[in-house]
Amino acid sequence: MKENIIPEEIQKYVDAITSEIKHYSNILDDKQIKSIYFGWGTPQLIWLENIQKITDTIVQHFDAKDLEEFSIEMNPYPQDEVLNIVKNLSKKYKDFARVRFSFGIQSFDNKVLSQSDRDITYPWLVEFLRTLQKIKQDHNIFNLDFIAFGQFNESKKWNLQLRNPSSIDFFSKLSESKFIDSYSVYTLELFPWSLRYYQKKDTNCPPFSKEGTHKVGEDLNPSSFAEQLPLQKGDIICWSDDDVYEEFAILKDILLEKWFKRYELSNFSLLWKSSIHNRVYREMWDYIWIWTSASSFIQKPNEELRKYLQLKWASRAVRRNNTTKLAEYEKWNRLDTVSIQDLSDKDIQIEEFFLSLRTDKWIQDISKYTNILVSDYKQKIQSYADQWFISVLEDKIKLTDQWMDIYNDIITELLQEI
Repeated sequence: MKENIIPEEIQKYVDAITSEIKHYSNILDDKQIKSIYFGWGTPQLIWLENIQKITDTIVQHFDAKDLEEFSIEMNPYPQDEVLNIVKNLSKKYKDFARVRFSFGIQSFDNKVLSQSDRDITYPWLVEFLRTLQKIKQDHNIFNLDFIAFGQFNESKKWNLQLRNPSSIDFFSKLSESKFIDSYSVYTLELFPWSLRYYQKKDTNCPPFSKEGTHKVGEDLNPSSFAEQLPLQKGDIICWSDDDVYEEFAILKDILLEKWFKRYELSNFSLLWKSSIHNRVYREMWDYIWIWTSASSFIQKPNEELRKYLQLKWASRAVRRNNTTKLAEYEKWNRLDTVSIQDLSDKDIQIEEFFLSLRTDKWIQDISKYTNILVSDYKQKIQSYADQWFISVLEDKIKLTDQWMDIYNDIITELLQEI
């Protein structure tokens, strides 16, 4: 899409976004902002000119002098347009403390890229990263997103190994170079579209991988690299949850060995390079998301905001969702009033504990959570500490780096059934 060509639907989108930004600037008391984030594919739909227009509207109507991070999430292709966004936004917003770009790499495995309908290959990604290195500025933070797909082969000695050893070697050397400041490594089930992989069953899958199957041609288009990769319509692709977590462990261990700190379950960074955006939700800062289906979290809403959200009492905190309907949003009927949640003190406590335990931050004053924890929580915490799952310091706790992997088990055992 050319920057100087703005289709009508994109123009409507940008106009609606900027009007909602202005609306919130009129009803919020606190105008200071710490983070601006563009995600979910938006940058590559609207491109440079409109990213700048929206950003400039934010800066004009809010106080951005202490902005800590300006973050853009994109896929790495098409390469020329992506690199153009990186270069121009870095230059235009050179006074921002940090301009962060996160790229959805997914994998360095050609077959995985093919299965994911990505018209790129591992060699292409290597060349992209080499080009990216040449244009990095001092205030840039670069993040790469990966997904553990659990794609293994058996070696000649019948041991499982990742299909492309050279790509793991490249991942290790890349992390050692410190050119990339942070990495996000997710497991497959975190993505809505991955449900298809777990709903399909097929007897052609070997026993070790029966948990997940996928039939090419039904949900997945055959790759444009079919000649390189023997993938045909009707082929069954199989993998297991165990393989997914094994690949996650391989990537995680490489990053930890290269001195990347695990600051959240799926996120790793060099010292002082962790993402502000990634911390916002986990640490329960106030945030506003704009556009259809967008959710926001605001503590101590003022009278104007309560009126706008149609709240009948002064809430401790509120979550609001926008309408899912584009036509309604463009007519200013933006809220999904049914989904607006007034959060009680107990709701806040549950979320604080649940979210904080996912991060490298200490949970302060564990005793204040007594009313939401199981009666024998002290004994359980001591047991975890004895096994080095949890660090304990007086009345504070946090998960150790290595044992964030069993977060779900720990949180289930500690929280009362709600």
